[in-house]
Parts: sequence; C-alpha cells; structure tokens
Amino acid sequence: MRDFENMNPAAVTVHLMLTACITIFCMEPVLLGLSLLCAICFFIMRNGSKHVGFHIGAIGMPVIFALLNPFWNQHGTTVLFFINQRAYTAEALFYGAVTGIRLAAVLYWFRSFSDLMTSEKLFYLFRYLSPKLALVFSMAVRNLTLFRQQMQKIRLSQKAVGLYREGHLIDDIRGELRIFSILLTWALENGIITANSMSARGYGSGKRSSFTFFRWHTGDFILLAASVLLGGAVIAGIASGATDWQFYPVCEPAPYRLPLISVLTAYGLLALLPVIHEGKETWTWKRLRSEI
Repeated sequence: MRDFENMNPAAVTVHLMLTACITIFCMEPVLLGLSLLCAICFFIMRNGSKHVGFHIGAIGMPVIFALLNPFWNQHGTTVLFFINQRAYTAEALFYGAVTGIRLAAVLYWFRSFSDLMTSEKLFYLFRYLSPKLALVFSMAVRNLTLFRQQMQKIRLSQKAVGLYREGHLIDDIRGELRIFSILLTWALENGIITANSMSARGYGSGKRSSFTFFRWHTGDFILLAASVLLGGAVIAGIASGATDWQFYPVCEPAPYRLPLISVLTAYGLLALLPVIHEGKETWTWKRLRSEI
C-alpha cells in the first residue's frame, strides 16, 4: 500500500503540473469548476479539517473577484445597475467569478504540490538537469517555513525589548517594517553562508547521489501514462478551440458537442486521479483492519 505522497516524485510532478497548467491556461467555467472541486477534495483527504484560514481565503476569491471586477471593467451589455454613472454588468461579474475560481484552483494544486514535494524529492527530480537548480528549489521549499519561524522570533524579541506599543497604528507599521528589514538582512546573510558552505563541500563538482532512492512501481507507470494521455487529450481539445468561451460583449459558451464533452471528461478523470488513488488506499486500509 502506498498513498499518493509516497509515489515516485516524477510521476506525481507530471500529474500535478499538467493539472495546474491546464487550469492556468483555460477559461472554460465547467472545467475550472471541476479543477477546483477535485483540488479541494484532494487537499481535504490529505489534511482533514486543518488549514481553515486557507480554505476561507481561497474559496472567497471567486466572490471577491466577482464583486470587484465590474468596478474597473465596464464591458458587457447586460447592465445590472449604475454606481457613480459606471455600469455594473453581469458579464463582468461572471468573468470575475470565473477568474477567481481559476486562481483558487491553482492555489490548491500548488499548495498540494508544495506539501508533497520535499527537498529530497526536488533533489531527485533536478539532480540531472542542474545541481544548482536543485539546490535553489530545495532552499526555497525549506525557507518558506524557516522564514516564518524566524519572523516570529524577531517579532517576539522586538516586543520583549519594548519596541511595540499596544493599539498604536503608526508604531505597528514601523515595527513591521523593522521586522522586515531584520528578516531581509538575516536571509541574505544566511544565503551567503549556505552558498559558501556548499561550495566548500564541493557541491556541483560531481554527480550527486540521492539519499532516498525512489523506485518505479507499476502504479507509478500507470499514473504517469494516464496523466500524459489524459493531459494530452485535454491540451489537444483546448488547442482545437473546443473550450473557447466568449465573455464580452455577451456571454456565449462553447457549444456542448462531443469535442467539449470529451475534453471535460478527460480533464475530470485527470483531476480525479489522486482522489481515486487516496480513496482506494483508504478503503483498502479499512478493509484490512476490519479483517484483523
């Protein structure tokens, strides 16, 4: 039994990058809705009820974009009302909602990618392409958490020496700017120390071996092949114009014919692959436990 996290990093990366990149370059609302729903399901299956703030921020994006887009975009023919002689159109509202759904789906997919891909997996993926690039990716993943912890330490230290006054807006702004300056200086110094340390150890002078050897199993090949075939079918459908939508001046959806239905089906299966795999592994684990 292996969950999605323990599959070969190359197969996982190909799948997630295809799923996310198709979401980025497509504006078909049904496809984007499928992407968002599958991304949320996969994220919840892995993390449970954690990260409530992330869910609120991501899911709130379609609402925020839908409400704000008509204020600076007056295109469209269906006027809902006027605000200071500026037309608030249904087409602009719908376009903003679709844009928010696309951004939320991309955030979920890349959040899952950052959770799944550890520094060792990134080294495994990029060690043949460029050891220096592998080091940059590894440091970027590590520093996301490291910078957050360091910022908290700096903030607590600043409060301990009395450089904050409670409920004072100007003082809070100055304090946050001071924390940012300290953190930036620390990050630059830490980067120089790390670079000198890796150079002294001969990093990049020869072939680097991976601490963890990620073997290829049958399930990895199946995931890779399914991702490439389904992703290729979706990309071919998008390139042929089957998913083209017109938002302005009036909303005209792509005709729901066989090419579009095929694209939506293929993408739905592509986005559901990790959900299906996690569900199968969970069901298998529960069945084996019940037989003990």
